[in-house]
Formats: sequence, C-alpha cells, structure tokens
Amino acid sequence: MKTLQILSAALIVSACSLQNTAHARTKLVTLPGRDAMRVNLEHPAYSLLSEERDITLQKGTNHIDFSWQGVAIDRNSIQLQLLSNPGEDTTATKVINVAFPPNEDALTWQIHSPEARTERIRVSYLLYGIDRRFSYEFTVNPEETEAVFQQYFRMSNGSGEDLDDTTIRIHRSDDWLRSVESGETRRFLSYENRELPVRKVYVTRPQPFSTRGEDGEIISLVYEIDNSREKGLGEFLLRQGKARIYSEDPDGTTIFIGEDGLEETASGETAELTLGTVKDVLLKRRIMSDRRENERRNTSRRTVLYDRVVEVRYEIENFKDKAAAVRVIETLMPDAVVEEISVDGIKQDRKSGTELELTIDLPARPSDSEEVEIVEVTLRYRQPGVVAN
Repeated sequence: MKTLQILSAALIVSACSLQNTAHARTKLVTLPGRDAMRVNLEHPAYSLLSEERDITLQKGTNHIDFSWQGVAIDRNSIQLQLLSNPGEDTTATKVINVAFPPNEDALTWQIHSPEARTERIRVSYLLYGIDRRFSYEFTVNPEETEAVFQQYFRMSNGSGEDLDDTTIRIHRSDDWLRSVESGETRRFLSYENRELPVRKVYVTRPQPFSTRGEDGEIISLVYEIDNSREKGLGEFLLRQGKARIYSEDPDGTTIFIGEDGLEETASGETAELTLGTVKDVLLKRRIMSDRRENERRNTSRRTVLYDRVVEVRYEIENFKDKAAAVRVIETLMPDAVVEEISVDGIKQDRKSGTELELTIDLPARPSDSEEVEIVEVTLRYRQPGVVAN
C-alpha cells in the first residue's frame, strides 16, 4: 500500500555532527502511521489534504523527513503546523528550518523541542489526480409541484495516495468518512432533499426576425428549481452534472422521463432541466408591424437615424387539462425598451442585455368543451437610434 512517510532520526544528532554532515542525508526511520486524514474537495480543481500524527521529539533539534515518492503532491504547497505546543515562548516547539534534498520527492524539517515530548503535528498539501464528478436524480411527484432531489458524487483517486478512513469534504456543511484507494473510483449520495419545490414551465425562444406562422414555435418542457435556503437548498454551489429525471405516478410507480445537463448554479440562482419539446401547448408568433419612427436627417435630407418600433402578437392555446405557464424569451438589442404589453399581470424580466422573458399564465382546457381558449398577447418595443444604411 502506498503511503506518505514521515521519518525521524534514529539517534540524537549533535549540533557538531550536523555541521560535519551538512551534505549528507541523516539516516531516518519511519514513525507511526497517521491518526487522521482529511481531504477538502470544495474547489473544482484542487484537493487539499491534511494529515495529523503524533511524533516523539527528543530534547534539542530533531530532523523530520517527509517523502512522497509516487504521490502527486505540489511540493511548494506543503505546510507543517504544530498543534500541541505552539507559540513563541521558551517552552514551545518550533520549526527552525526546512530543506529540500536535490532530485528527491522529499523535504526535511528541523524542529527544536525544549524537552523530550510527544508533539501533535498537522501536515497539509495540495494533492493532484483526484477527479470528481457530480450527477443528479429528480423524482417529480404526480402533481409536478415537488421532487425528491438527490446529488451523487463520483470520486476517482489517481493521486497515488491511499485515502484510508479519510474525512472527505465536498460541501462546506457536510463531511463523509470514506476509504478510496489509489486507482479506485467510488460513487456515493452526497445530498438529498425529499421535498424540493419545482416549477413546471413551457419555454420558447423565437427567432427575432422570423416567424413559424401556423406551425407554431418550438416549445420545451422545463422544470425549474431554486438553489435557495427558502426552498431547502442554497447551502452550496450546485456543480455541473448530468441529471436524470423520473416521474412518480399516483399508484407509486416511478418511470424515467428524460435527462439533461444541470448547469453550475450558485446559491440564489435558478437551475433549469429541459425534458424535450411538447405539442399540447401551441404558441403562434406574428410580427404585426416593424416600422420607423422619429427619423433624423442630415443636411441632404437623407435619414441617418431612426427609432425601430416592433409589434409582436402571440396566440397561445393550452390543450392540457391543467393550467400552464408559458415563458417567451425574445431576443432584443441591448438598448431596446418595452413600451406596451396588452394583457395585465404578465411577468416580464430582462434576464440579460439581449433577453426579455415574458411569463404568460394559461387556463386549463375546459373539461366539458372541446374548444380551447386562445390567449392573445401583444408586445410592442422600441429600439432607439438605429443607424440607417
């Protein structure tokens, strides 16, 4: 089994003999094994490993050798911390020097102890070669209002170091005690919320200068979750990973309905899972007018600037027996301004400089009628200061 070794001089070496052997390695012997190990994987690329040991020190100067042959350690990141007797007074244990022998994966600390004692030390360093991946499972209830949310963590240890009975930290608030040998891959459940609120939304992204007419726009079914404390998450960043989505029938049967990639979602943001396109919600988009206003002319009476005013009409039908929400994402120029939306209560959100989101609530199809209500919404926006060709 590959392990890092901390070694201690077999004999007390006097100051005089140290001077005479300045260019030679002192013969060292292995100390007892590590008492505790912790690896912090919160950073997506770096792994910080800390280990603690009890070492026996003789009075005076002791040489502690740290070697890592075959283990992927950043040698410049290695730190030693004295835990039992730190401080600056005459009774404290002190690190007085550190040396890197040439052409070796090793270093030597000189530690001075005012008396023979046992010292607890912590050695920490960056460890490379640990690959981590996240994946997710969502099981949505029959009402599509809540989901069982499970995050899984897959850890592949290619560092050359055996992580035996190691405390693994992935999120700031949770630790797991696991063993992952060098060359081994393990997957385990890292987080679960069995009552996570979800929102079901139908999303369409029309092309700004075209219309599909009677065919209707392409509409995707999306489940949204908020990474917030109010909804039971928000304690940590949701890492990017594949998400598998399941649906629970009223009789308790669970079926697989699709998968999507969950994008990295910070605390306070919303994650979206897209399941594919639907046909039971229809949205027809028509450009009713695209005209120039407020033309500005030069001395030759040629138009050099104008305001572009666009009026778009949506005709939306919901063929489902449940109410639905449609989100229309229009692509606008950054300086475009919404002047009017014909229906009150429609939520609008400028998500970015070029995206305008309109969320339109649709009533359910009446159960006693084959007729479906057509919801009509008109959007008018103005793009000022367009340069004329």
